[in-house]
Amino acid sequence: MEINSRKENLKAEIPHREQQIEILVDIIQSNALPPFLYVYGHTSTGKSLVVQRVIESVERVQYAAIHCIECLSPRFLYESVLEQLGSQERCDNANDFARYLKQLSDTRPICIVLDKAERMRDLSDGMIIPTLTKIPEFTGLNICIVLISEIPFEKFRCGTGSLDPIQIFFPQYSKEEILDLLMKECPQPEHSSLYQTYLSMILGVFLVACRDFCELRYIAAQHWEAFMEPIHSGEIDKTQSVKLWRHLEPKLRSSLNQVYVRGPDACGTQIGLKMELPFFSKFLIIAAYLASYNPARYDRRLFVKAKEGRKNKDKGLKSLKKQKLHNAARLMGPKVFPIDRLMAIFYSIVEERVTPSLNIFVQISTLVSLKLITHTGSAAMFQGVPKYRCNAGYDLVRSLARTVNFELGRYLYDTTV
Repeated sequence: MEINSRKENLKAEIPHREQQIEILVDIIQSNALPPFLYVYGHTSTGKSLVVQRVIESVERVQYAAIHCIECLSPRFLYESVLEQLGSQERCDNANDFARYLKQLSDTRPICIVLDKAERMRDLSDGMIIPTLTKIPEFTGLNICIVLISEIPFEKFRCGTGSLDPIQIFFPQYSKEEILDLLMKECPQPEHSSLYQTYLSMILGVFLVACRDFCELRYIAAQHWEAFMEPIHSGEIDKTQSVKLWRHLEPKLRSSLNQVYVRGPDACGTQIGLKMELPFFSKFLIIAAYLASYNPARYDRRLFVKAKEGRKNKDKGLKSLKKQKLHNAARLMGPKVFPIDRLMAIFYSIVEERVTPSLNIFVQISTLVSLKLITHTGSAAMFQGVPKYRCNAGYDLVRSLARTVNFELGRYLYDTTV
């Protein structure tokens, strides 16, 4: 009865995920946890929320939850997990990690949840996931490694030796399910029928391009006041749905080009991304910005990593202040740069050692698809050295630089911005 009650409470709390809740509760409630669980589906399909709430509902299970975007090394991962489980030990490798887990005073079953797990594929030469899935066997403890990802396990580049997981798929919400979920966000319950009409207009425009529930919820909140404006002013009656649609449609069509991209009012930067950028992608955008706005002849003076260059950099920057202002350069727009210059700047400003890999170039392609960096020319990849131009503005780049503790002003050829 207790298990059934727990299931019903979770289903009421998280609608349209009944099947996934049933499976997860049965798994987590069992006396012997499976060593490896793989939860996957498109973004904003409730994966992380369901996993978290199910585990929290089972009191006898302790857990550690890690967002893999933050994991820059295996050590960070191991120590973060141990800290959440009550251990303050420093941990450099998997053997120490397994040993410290066995020393925990709390003997309850353990769930280790790794969200955005696809970000871990290239960590430690791709062996981190196979290593983690062997932890239950190494320790002899009742441990379940839970990976949450947006890609199918077949595309997950696990190294040899990883276990086959129990897989749980979260499908995208249907139109009816999205409408039902958005109705729960109604800002004025007394206008619920009107809000449903409004949501139908929103979904009619955006659903073809976007099924991300979080994005649709943002869009619905963004345009509600504009929809209600002619009603409050008495210009249009709330029963005149056709006139309301004609009033709102131009605003919705205009916003359609900004799906997943925020303007200044939303986040305080020139461009604010809904998604969280990977650590190295932030440095790639910074490097692209520097390559677009710094004259190439100053690269050696600004980015040299030798000690002599470090000693002379401040002096060099002072002399460079006599050059034309950086904001004047911004008015002239970004300049084109070759990919080899981008990579040279990138490897120079990233303080930790980075091994050249396909993953870095995949991230460049992603930034191109997000229109933060642009290919120049046609078929650039097949006509000599690929060339790019940075589309990100100064406000966005400065904001990203702050998140990675990078002093952007020190690397601009004129710091008087």
